[in-house]
Amino acid sequence: MGDFEFELIPELQGPLRAGYTGTVGPFGEVRVLAPYSGPGEEPPRRATVTGDGFPDAVFSGGAANRPSLDGGMLKIDEVAVDLELKVKGVRKGSRWLEIRHQGHAYIYEAAGWTARLRRDGLDVTTGRGRYIPEVGGTRVGRVEGDATATDLALALVLEEVDTSVLTTSGALFAIPLRFLFGRQRDEGSPE
Repeated sequence: MGDFEFELIPELQGPLRAGYTGTVGPFGEVRVLAPYSGPGEEPPRRATVTGDGFPDAVFSGGAANRPSLDGGMLKIDEVAVDLELKVKGVRKGSRWLEIRHQGHAYIYEAAGWTARLRRDGLDVTTGRGRYIPEVGGTRVGRVEGDATATDLALALVLEEVDTSVLTTSGALFAIPLRFLFGRQRDEGSPE
């Protein structure tokens, strides 16, 4: 399979964006969701990827109202994915996520509005797309190399996960919060 590009359109839950939907090359239609909770309800802290050509990917847990890399867990078709946050400092480019699943090792990086998932022979980048009035901004992606549905499910589910722990500002912001409040977070649901 060759290189291709795709665009995901925002999906709304009332006035709020709750995810994206679109066609991802030869893999077909996909839906990436992280629904919001109602007032006074416990936040779901859950992001999912569903589509006929994709494995079911579920990211759950974290330290915020949205699913978060800070303490969350990821499963693809009910199999846990090994996530390891790597930190070499606070500067840009010194934080990344190592992912291991089904014999593949990935590196995931996020900075600003762009993200990149890579492994040997594959590079998936996502970023800000065009603005659609009354709906919001799209996400555009580019796949270079031989991608599998699992590769894309990994990249897509992380689109709806708070990845601020990978950014310089997120790292700086986390220092005083951890000092003041400790590590109060939801470690995800093992179900």
